Amino acid sequence: MSINPTLQLVPFTSVKMLNETMKLIGMPRLNAQIIITLPNIDEFNEQIKNSIHCSKNDIECFIITSSSKEEIKNVLDKFELNETMVSNDFKSFAKIFNLKDNENKLIKSLIMINKDCQIIHKEIL
Repeated sequence: MSINPTLQLVPFTSVKMLNETMKLIGMPRLNAQIIITLPNIDEFNEQIKNSIHCSKNDIECFIITSSSKEEIKNVLDKFELNETMVSNDFKSFAKIFNLKDNENKLIKSLIMINKDCQIIHKEIL
């Protein structure tokens, strides 16, 4: 491990994916992680899909949304995505990562986490 003291450590948490599996955040991993938060899953597009596909061997990517399971399943079918990539278990995640607006709604963002559990990039989109 090569911890950079200037980077923020990721708080340990878990997120329940659509297929009921749990993704762990904040533990050292073999691959970096990218988390995309989309308040509305219908914002997912071909460009995001291509970005995920190009880096799938080196980066674990997943999407957290506040959309309903039905809305998510429509997007999964449309873009041929796996249920292990998407979660609507956003409430505790949004609180931990400060991704709620004034109305307690999920904010659209991109978070990049290195193998050592440090946030190397966090952008509100």
